[in-house]
Amino acid sequence: MATPSETRSQYGSERLITFSDGVMAVAITLLVLDLKLPEAASQGSLAEALPGLASALWCYALSFVVIGVLWMAHHNQFANIPRVDGGLLWVNLIFLMCVVLIPFVTSLLSGHDGALPTICYAAVLTANCVMLALIWWYARRTPGLMAADVSEQDRSMGLLAPLLVAAVFAGSIGVAYAFGPTAGQWTWLLAAGAGWLANRLTSTDANANLV
Repeated sequence: MATPSETRSQYGSERLITFSDGVMAVAITLLVLDLKLPEAASQGSLAEALPGLASALWCYALSFVVIGVLWMAHHNQFANIPRVDGGLLWVNLIFLMCVVLIPFVTSLLSGHDGALPTICYAAVLTANCVMLALIWWYARRTPGLMAADVSEQDRSMGLLAPLLVAAVFAGSIGVAYAFGPTAGQWTWLLAAGAGWLANRLTSTDANANLV
């Protein structure tokens, strides 16, 4: 039986979460397909061939963590978004479209030299983070989707944190173009501080509003 808060255009988020989990699980599994030994490698030359996988293993580990962090961020979002509507379904679908591009750009990063693979990788992760922010923004502005007990600081932080990470990856595109792919990839480490910075900024805003 429908509750008074339910409308014909809003639904529980359970099916969206299940579908998203499945898509992200497939994407993270596809990463392993890039870990291939040369076809000509014999059993005797296996020890010589394995070091050649170092770059592919690094890219695999990086993207495994990236998709894992995206999944955790998405999970945390929908812990506070119990209901969805048609618009949010489309925004989430575009987010998943960006997620499934990660195995492709991981293959580019592990198999090709130069700045372009790093730029492509950073561009896809920028898009992923922007879509996470858009999911939160849409749910926050649409009545009935976000849980009423989410604090104003959490509402602001949920939007700011993914945008800060997106800014890091977007900025790394220029760094990779100007200074090379290694410099661009080192720039990605700045994303680790995005949550802390978002918390500081939103805490400052919250305290200012109380004065």
